[in-house]
Amino acid sequence: MNKRRYYYILVSLIFLQIISLFIFLIINFINISTNNSRIILYQELAALILSFVLLAATIKFKKTIFDGNLENMALTDGLTGLYNRRYFDIFYENVFAQSSRYDVPLSLIMCDIDHFKKINDTYGHDKGDIVLKEIAGILKVNTRKSDIAARFGGEEFMLCLPSTEITSAIDVARKIKQMILKIKTKEIKKVTISMGVTFYRKEFGSNPKDLLKRLDNLLYEAKNRGRNRIISEDRLGDFIEVEENPWVDE
Repeated sequence: MNKRRYYYILVSLIFLQIISLFIFLIINFINISTNNSRIILYQELAALILSFVLLAATIKFKKTIFDGNLENMALTDGLTGLYNRRYFDIFYENVFAQSSRYDVPLSLIMCDIDHFKKINDTYGHDKGDIVLKEIAGILKVNTRKSDIAARFGGEEFMLCLPSTEITSAIDVARKIKQMILKIKTKEIKKVTISMGVTFYRKEFGSNPKDLLKRLDNLLYEAKNRGRNRIISEDRLGDFIEVEENPWVDE
């Protein structure tokens, strides 16, 4: 049910409760001659006061109770619980601006589930949803509080890692890839992903779309080379397939 509609229904029910209690209260004032009626009167008076308090609290904290949930729904993916594309775009543009202005490290990882359409077609969308949730859980445990993991598209995920050098980002990508290889369900015995990993440098200037385009090209290269692999860049900007971390000093 729509949260705003739920709020108005709740307020209406409280108003009806107050009106009914007020009617019974008037009746008991008229019929106050017996002790029993006094007891009923006190009970209904207390219930009326509590209903007014509940109504006031509902109105006062309406934004916290309802609008907060609406905001969360607008920024997160309903299936995986990760942030959605809308939130990623906002977050990414902010951290990109910091990197561009202050030369703060920034790394990005893009993941795409291999042959996901085949998983859905062969095993059903419910099994595909399970795979999406499993991968989302792995991404969550491999991000810090300062990072975000987002569902970027149907089977695409994005990790934005502020203040993170490329060497650390590649280590994160390798760990995620290995953990995903361990995903198994009763029907699906193996799940793989292709990944692209890149980082901000001055050649991207102040245009965040250029960095995303570079990342998309890296992911495409991973797919083009046969999937189930990580493609990143060396110090000259050439594409490299990651097995060991090429940025670690020997």
